[in-house]
Amino acid sequence: MIELACPESCTYLIEARTTVSQREMALRRKETESDPRDLSLTERSYVALDAIQLAVVNAQRGIGANAFSDLDDGETLAAIETTIKNIETEESGLIYEHRAASPRIGELSRRIREGLNEIGNNVPAEARPRRSEVLKALNFMREVVSAHIRRAAGDPEPGRSFIRYITLFYPWPAEAAKALII
Repeated sequence: MIELACPESCTYLIEARTTVSQREMALRRKETESDPRDLSLTERSYVALDAIQLAVVNAQRGIGANAFSDLDDGETLAAIETTIKNIETEESGLIYEHRAASPRIGELSRRIREGLNEIGNNVPAEARPRRSEVLKALNFMREVVSAHIRRAAGDPEPGRSFIRYITLFYPWPAEAAKALII
């Protein structure tokens, strides 16, 4: 796979976003039509979801720290689950950090929590998600990543469909994205 830092005006990027989002919505509807759980998000939960996804994308691209360019969906799922455990433990009043299965997963989990903590600096108080809304966004993200992993079942390569999906919707920094002639 070749990864290009396309500018936001790239017609191929715009078309890919439209096509992929329609496909993803159709697959999600099909997969969840028999699921009685309510995974709908509030406006505040979407703020948290955006911070979580941005942290994953930045980790994959190497923005702000080391790049995990080969990050796969399984590692992403494990990092999200570790983040959920740590937030739930923190909520109970204990000061304890759950260990991740690997240093990469632990680092991604820390980046996700840092992204969630930055919401306080960037979002007005009335729009900040509460802890319950953050957990709802994390659980939603866990379900979406799990769905991508299930779709790739049987493939010998580690799945990266979720990573590819969300990176389409987050622009590269302006200095990385420039007009390309291919």
